[in-house]
Amino acid sequence: MKAKCPKCGTGKARRLCHRQGNVEICSECCASIRDEDCGDCVHYASALEHQESRLRSASGIPAGHFMMEVNPEVSDAVNEALESAQRGRFQFAMDTLTDLLPEHPLHHDVPYGIGVLHALKGEFEESIRWFDKAIAIYPYRIESNYNKAVSHQKLLDIPNCVRSYRKVMEIGPSDDPEVAQAHSFIETITAAIKRNEGIGLDAYLRSADKFNQAFELMERQDWRGALAGFRASAAINEGNAPCHGNMGICHGHLGNKADALAELDRALEIDPDYQPALSNRKLVEKMEEGKPLANTTFQTVKHAPDSLREKQQ
Repeated sequence: MKAKCPKCGTGKARRLCHRQGNVEICSECCASIRDEDCGDCVHYASALEHQESRLRSASGIPAGHFMMEVNPEVSDAVNEALESAQRGRFQFAMDTLTDLLPEHPLHHDVPYGIGVLHALKGEFEESIRWFDKAIAIYPYRIESNYNKAVSHQKLLDIPNCVRSYRKVMEIGPSDDPEVAQAHSFIETITAAIKRNEGIGLDAYLRSADKFNQAFELMERQDWRGALAGFRASAAINEGNAPCHGNMGICHGHLGNKADALAELDRALEIDPDYQPALSNRKLVEKMEEGKPLANTTFQTVKHAPDSLREKQQ
């Protein structure tokens, strides 16, 4: 467990600071004293790079550009609220943080704390939304990115889970426990995807992105657009049963009975126990070639999180 920061006495000491006699201080204190006297410190360089990238995004000062608020009293209040939540006083903790929010909209601890509260309640989609707010204010906080990754992991969202863990590895020191856990997860999921899907992690992510885009089109009943998207996904990861199953659904709505059956059969060839394909095939068998199925509810799967579920178990 990380020691307390000797400067503020509350945060986790995780960053070696030459200006403080080569002792480790917390990220908040690091940000509060960071200036040109920091020399070649990696954290000072990262902060400068982030600031310059935002300034380059538009001429002059871009809309919404601001400096992060550093206020130890707010950090203390957030820590106390989270401790209250751990003792079961969730509503008190949430009320405390929501009261702080309008007064300190640029303090990343506040949305981070709200994100933690939602995660503790199992509301992972909402927690991600608040972690994103904290990251937008201060992108280099390891805990915000790490907890966002964990929330994506709980939702079995492989692509965003991997991207968040990779961000943790990018910004954190190699000896940080969160970075070590991120490394371990990436190594394990890479091996699971290679074993189950027969492709590398980056190829899997590209295929998953195309799958998700196609699924959004399918939800809007753009059957031709969705079909093209699923084909693009399958071209990268051919052994994805839900991809072929969803192509079968698209063909069914387009009136292509033979093609629908072929895709559903391919899904069952990949996974003989794939229940949506078994159910949907019975519906397609009743249709006539050239006559789209109307008012028919197919079983769909948004994604196939088999590799991540294996990791969870």
